[in-house]
Amino acid sequence: MVTITFAETAGATGLVRPPRVGRPCLASRIAAGGVHTLRSHLRTLRPAVERMSDLELLGQLSDDACLREFIARHSGSVRCLALTMVRSHDADEVVQDTFIAAHRSFEQFRGESTPRTWLHTICYRRCLTLLRKKHLQLVSEDVVVGLAARSTDEALRMTLERAIDGLSGDLKVAFTLVDVLGFSREEAAQMAGVPGNTMRARAARARIVLASTLTEGDDS
Repeated sequence: MVTITFAETAGATGLVRPPRVGRPCLASRIAAGGVHTLRSHLRTLRPAVERMSDLELLGQLSDDACLREFIARHSGSVRCLALTMVRSHDADEVVQDTFIAAHRSFEQFRGESTPRTWLHTICYRRCLTLLRKKHLQLVSEDVVVGLAARSTDEALRMTLERAIDGLSGDLKVAFTLVDVLGFSREEAAQMAGVPGNTMRARAARARIVLASTLTEGDDS
């Protein structure tokens, strides 16, 4: 299998969609102006894409700068979700496949959810495909990386990791989507393909189990 790094993903995915006939590439458009024109273009382009909304970026993923900004903006949370469902050595492949799939199908986005929810739904389904292929169970090795990294208390960090690792697969996913990544319960339910009431129950149950685990021994 050929591996594409995050840094190469945007460039590699540019091979998927052939350039439109009659539309000159960036190099051709600025060739007459030389290096100084190129530098000026890049200085003005970067702030422009950073100000764009997710919906605006998604509508222009064929543009390299928009694709890179979209990846930079969401790769962390996509990876967090992947790590909830698959082992860490498979997570990079899932993240890469998620953004390649998004690049290939962004023109099919119909606005039935937010771009962020749509992207994480792709990731969720890629994880399920991988799990079915390898006959694995949901695992969580680094699900709390984002939370634990903010803690300077090593004992607290390890306790939190063990507590979340002790959740069942469905509860791990619910906790990650709702409490770690900040999706609403309705969005999380849409991603997981379950009724809203089911996701609400899972998220609530996950909190109860974690609270019970983390407070064990406090009264002793």
